[in-house]
Amino acid sequence: MTSFLLGVISKLRGLILRDDTMTGSRSNDAVENMNYLIITANVGTLFEDPEGIQNVWMEEVFKVVKERQPHLIAMHCQEIGGKDYKSSMEPVKEFFDKLMSSEALNEFVIVRGYLDGDFDHVDQYTALGNIYFVHKSVNNAMLFNYTSGEFEDVSEKKVFSKDIPKLSCVKKEKFEQNFFPDCRWSRKGYCRVRWRINGQVIEFVNIHLFHDDNNLVSIKSSPSPYTSYRKRALKFVLNRLQEESPCRDGVSFVCGDFNFRLDVKSLVQKLCPASKQQVVRAPTEEEEVIRVVYRNGESESTDDEASVTNGNEESTSDEVLVKIEKKVFEVEQSLLRPNSSYSHLRRFDLEPNDVEGKLMEFDVSFPPTYPFSEDTSNGEGYMDTRCPSWCDRILLTQDSWDWIHSQENHGNAVYDTIGSNVCMGDHKPVYLAFTAAAQKPDEPVPEDKAQSSTTDEATT
Repeated sequence: MTSFLLGVISKLRGLILRDDTMTGSRSNDAVENMNYLIITANVGTLFEDPEGIQNVWMEEVFKVVKERQPHLIAMHCQEIGGKDYKSSMEPVKEFFDKLMSSEALNEFVIVRGYLDGDFDHVDQYTALGNIYFVHKSVNNAMLFNYTSGEFEDVSEKKVFSKDIPKLSCVKKEKFEQNFFPDCRWSRKGYCRVRWRINGQVIEFVNIHLFHDDNNLVSIKSSPSPYTSYRKRALKFVLNRLQEESPCRDGVSFVCGDFNFRLDVKSLVQKLCPASKQQVVRAPTEEEEVIRVVYRNGESESTDDEASVTNGNEESTSDEVLVKIEKKVFEVEQSLLRPNSSYSHLRRFDLEPNDVEGKLMEFDVSFPPTYPFSEDTSNGEGYMDTRCPSWCDRILLTQDSWDWIHSQENHGNAVYDTIGSNVCMGDHKPVYLAFTAAAQKPDEPVPEDKAQSSTTDEATT
């Protein structure tokens, strides 16, 4: 009789524990399906206005979390710390501490974050941040150890910001200077982390490629020299993924600020087919080009005839359609956005074609993700610094593309920006949300895993 009662009590405890690990309508989904939320965000601007843009940014991210109800959030950030990253990592720690302690994420009991804070090591520093949130209903989460080649159990909430290269569950690499000749060596690179979630192996790669340093160089040729720099770096990363600890038993996502730019030369020729081009040169011996202007009206002069050596445009009443300087790209808005749409610009978004067959992407239906205004009262306008482009992307390997499309509900996948009508900084975060069948049935989450959280010297 005693053993019978003990058996009943044990079963009741199991039922109570299982009920505690589920929430509302998700209790059934937690057994059979996994909701994934993958985010990429260049967050450099957030550290310039911590009290303003940061709060709005988090609110918009939390809205997506609430709507999508994910079991796993994979967040990939670039330029953590912003321009003043060398002063201290404290603002970065405060930002991610605030993120982790938010009520919107309180059901995510396992957290792993890898924030590159090694800015004293110039040859290694990338300013990348990979942070992952695992919901309490997920009871089989493991991280891949790139040193041992084995998966390891994980629990608790840990975010590492020191000595990232010494950690075995993450691989980080900065691009060498020769990847971007004639340009300043900057904090660009990639960082990869591999999970096994309920039996499904997924590797996430966070990447930041080089930008267009000078608009005047970008417009000289089609494609621009910067395109070849990015192509080379991306090819290097894809080769690394195949040659070093390849994820043969799982799927992969490559997320980040690819800095893909439109083919500006072809774009301007299309926008201004009959315009008058005016080249303005600096009043120096080198006569460096400092400005290119396209005016309304037929082109009547050659490059030399249109040049002005005093640095000022010729006096004319013709309307300026496009003005381009090193860090200026001003364009008449009716040309850039006819019928309140940017869809006509997609034909000039050619850089993803370079990896066609190796990386896939869901349909892009959102506006260019950069460079948005940093004015908190202007959430949809762009700055006149660069040609608007789809810099921020989430790309999939063929295996991950096939995996998602093999799911019965793959049509419910959403690929979009976060905070489309509010200021999120100069980049709009991009997310991919989808549901896939869990590979293994869920089991109750151990009590100690659901409650524990540790800190150590390397943990923020």
